[in-house]
Amino acid sequence: MNFFRRWHAHHEFRHHFGHDHHGHHLGRRADGFADHLLARVGAKLDLDHEQQRRLSAWVEQLQQQRDALSGLARGAALSGLIAGEQFARSEAQQLLDAKLDALRAAGPSVVTAFAEFFDSLDDEQRQVLRFMMRRIGPGRRQRDAA
Repeated sequence: MNFFRRWHAHHEFRHHFGHDHHGHHLGRRADGFADHLLARVGAKLDLDHEQQRRLSAWVEQLQQQRDALSGLARGAALSGLIAGEQFARSEAQQLLDAKLDALRAAGPSVVTAFAEFFDSLDDEQRQVLRFMMRRIGPGRRQRDAA
C-alpha cells in the first residue's frame, strides 16, 4: 500500500467536496457531494432512468432532513444557552426535543424513499450495493487495520 497515494486521494476528496477540518462533507457543498454520490452510485450500479430517479429522491429526502435539523439551532439559539449565569437546561432540552421531533417526522419518508430505490434494484445491483456499503461502513477502519 502506498501511504502517500492514499493520503493524496483522501486530501483531494476532502478539498474538492468541502470536507475540511472545520466542516462536514454535507455542509456548505452538500449539493456537490450529492451530485458526486448520485453519479458514482449510478455508474457503479448501472442504474436505469427510473432507478436513478428513485436514488435522487432518497438523497433529496436526506438533504431536506439535514436542512431541517441544521435550521433548528443556529448561533444565536446556541449562544442563548450560555448567555446567563447558568446553562439554560430547559431551552437546551427544547432544542434537542425539536431536533428529535424533526428526525421522527422525516424518518418515514427517508425510509420509504430508500426502500423504493432498493426494491427497484435487481439481484446483481443489490449485491454491488451491499459490497459498496461494506467498504464505506463504520467497520472499515477496523478491517483496514487488521
